[in-house]
Amino acid sequence: MGEWFEHLPPLLGAIVVVGGFVAVTLGVGRYMVRATQRELLREHNDLAGFIFAVIGVIYAVLLGLIAVGVWERFTDAEVRTFDEASQLTDVYRDAGGFPKGAAIRADLRAYVEDVITKSWPQMERGVDSHVTDDAAERVSRDVVDLAPKTAGQIDLHAQMLAALDQSLIERDQRLGEDSSGLNGIMWTVLYIGGAVTIAFSLLFGFKANTLQFVMTGALALLIGLIIYLAMSLDFPYQGTIRVGPEAFERSLTTFSEIDAARR
Repeated sequence: MGEWFEHLPPLLGAIVVVGGFVAVTLGVGRYMVRATQRELLREHNDLAGFIFAVIGVIYAVLLGLIAVGVWERFTDAEVRTFDEASQLTDVYRDAGGFPKGAAIRADLRAYVEDVITKSWPQMERGVDSHVTDDAAERVSRDVVDLAPKTAGQIDLHAQMLAALDQSLIERDQRLGEDSSGLNGIMWTVLYIGGAVTIAFSLLFGFKANTLQFVMTGALALLIGLIIYLAMSLDFPYQGTIRVGPEAFERSLTTFSEIDAARR
């Protein structure tokens, strides 16, 4: 997906991608209608229909797999973000059971604020974001270096370590997920398959050219919509349709609520 598409508003992006796809299809179709012998094509409509059905099924399966794949990847990224933030909230809450809990909470708050104000804007621009590495390591050292003395503190420490480890795992997956999208070969197959499918639909001999343009345009519209969907969701943290930092913003609010409850 090109950078030009990532920064387009959703409606404008749909007009450019889907509208462009339909416009090119109708333009090529107009030329083919003039350049081919329609009577000859009508004689082979039955055979062409059989082959077109096979092509259509193959391409429909491909489109379906891609659409489901990018949507699941997008929703997984959103769920993973909330899991990551919720684990940090658990660490923040449990830190209150230790004498050094205030320092841990301060570092946790600073880390979450950095994720929102520094890391997320870079991810949205497609920049490899590691600006919060030091803050994450500082929080990790804070928790690891705790020296629990009572049985209750030992249990709390184990919970904090488990929650922090899970959050850091989710963080690594989040940073890695936004660095790669659909394979370039997949995009090539997607575009070529769409071109072949639409071109084959123009090899039928219609008595009314307008009807053929309507049917072919509708086919191009549907294919263009699915391609637009794949382009929009390909990178979960980039573009105008993306996963935002709402989970971490909610964590900051919860941090404040926890602090207020203990006063």
